[in-house]
Amino acid sequence: MKTTARIKRLLLTARAVSAAMAAALALTLPACDKSSEPRFGNEGGEEATSTIARLKSLCTGECTPVTADITVGGVVTANNLYGEFHKTLVIQDESGGICIAVDGAELYVDYPVGAAVTVYCNGLTLCDYGGKVQLGTTPADAYGAGRIPRAELGRYLRVSGDGENPLRPAALTFGEIGPRHIDTYVYFNGVHFAETGNWCDTDPETGRPVTTERLLADGTGRTLPVRTSGTCTYATEPVPQGTGSIYGVIDYFNGKYTLRVTNREIDFATGAGLPTAYP
Repeated sequence: MKTTARIKRLLLTARAVSAAMAAALALTLPACDKSSEPRFGNEGGEEATSTIARLKSLCTGECTPVTADITVGGVVTANNLYGEFHKTLVIQDESGGICIAVDGAELYVDYPVGAAVTVYCNGLTLCDYGGKVQLGTTPADAYGAGRIPRAELGRYLRVSGDGENPLRPAALTFGEIGPRHIDTYVYFNGVHFAETGNWCDTDPETGRPVTTERLLADGTGRTLPVRTSGTCTYATEPVPQGTGSIYGVIDYFNGKYTLRVTNREIDFATGAGLPTAYP
C-alpha cells in the first residue's frame, strides 16, 4: 500500500513539473519568435546609430556597399506628391540630407512630407553621382544609385513618427549655398523668375514635357537655376510672375547647384494656383 501511494505521489509530482514546463515553454516561444523578427522604426526603441552626414562620408568611391548595421533617422522633405521627385524620397536630419532611389510610384502615400522615418542601411549602396551622394541599390547603369524595389522598401525604410513633424527650411541667399546644403530643405525670399514660359519645355517629337531649368534671380542680379522634372504635374503651367518666396531642396551635379521645388511651395505676389495632387 505504501509503495502504491508513493508511486501516485511521484506521478502527481511529474505531472505538475510537466505542466509547469509546458507553461514556461508557452511563454518563452512567442518571445523567441518576436526577437527573431526584424524590427523597424521606434517599435523596439532603437535610435539612429549615425547621422546622415556621417553616413554620406562613408562613400569613398563611385559606389560603396553598406555592410554594417547602420541606421539613420530623419524627416521626409520631398517625395512625388506633385511628380517633382520621380521615384525619389529625400530625408533630412540636423546634419544634412540625402536622396533615396526607389522603384515605386505614389511614395507620398506611405512616406508623406513631414513624416519621421528610420532607414536601415545595411544591404544598400552609397553612390557618388556627379559629386552628390545617393542611397539605393547597386547601380545598373551610369545614372546614379539603383532603385530599391518597392516590394523591398519596408526592409529598409519605416515611418517612425506621426507624420506631423514641423519642417523648418533654412533661409538662404544664393551666395550662401554650399556643400552642406545639398539635399536639404531651404527657401529664398525676395526672388523672381528672370524668364517667362512654362516650368518645362516640350519635346517637339513626343509633345511631352521634359526636365527644364528656369533662372531664378534675386534683388542683386544673382541667379540660381530651378530644375523641374518633366514628370511634374504643373510642368505645362507658366512659372509665376512677380516677386516672393520659393521653397525646395538644393540639388548638385558636377559643380553646379540648382533648386528643386518641393510640394509646390511658392509664395509670389502673383502666381498659378496649386495643381491637383499626383496623379
